[in-house]
Amino acid sequence: MSTLAQQLENAERLGTVTQNVGFALWQLQELEGIAAQYFVLLAQAKKGMGLAEGNALVEKAQAKTFGTTLHQIAKAGLISPGLEERFAKLLAERNWLVHRSRAESRSAIHSDKAMTILVGRLEAMADEALALLKYIDVETSSFVQKHGVSMQYVEKVSKQLLEQWHAADAL
Repeated sequence: MSTLAQQLENAERLGTVTQNVGFALWQLQELEGIAAQYFVLLAQAKKGMGLAEGNALVEKAQAKTFGTTLHQIAKAGLISPGLEERFAKLLAERNWLVHRSRAESRSAIHSDKAMTILVGRLEAMADEALALLKYIDVETSSFVQKHGVSMQYVEKVSKQLLEQWHAADAL
């Protein structure tokens, strides 16, 4: 195979890998932020504390590492041992992705087989992060409903918040 053809194949593999790395990181970061909010809502928030105090707790929780947040969630009894194990496995995968994946996966740029293995691992991370996000969503919805907040109100506030975020992005 010519050098140019090989370079094009390598570039295509690199594009596939970086796209999957980016998506996996995106999903993991979303889970990290939502897990911190979940911890604050279920373990730290107090009725009548106000938006400013609540936001301050969320900011403080989101400043902690994902591992710390997961430890706090487990210690507070907010997840079952089975879910704690799933979170721990995903945390280990996240740490591998952030700290060692590039060095350990260099061959993915030069080999279809190595790329397929890496992409499979990245897709599994993203899928598990999404599954855990859905779990937290269900648990959060159940929690707020038990505390007298209607889903219509949650949807209304969520819509307003999204509109504010989108308006800020347009600036």
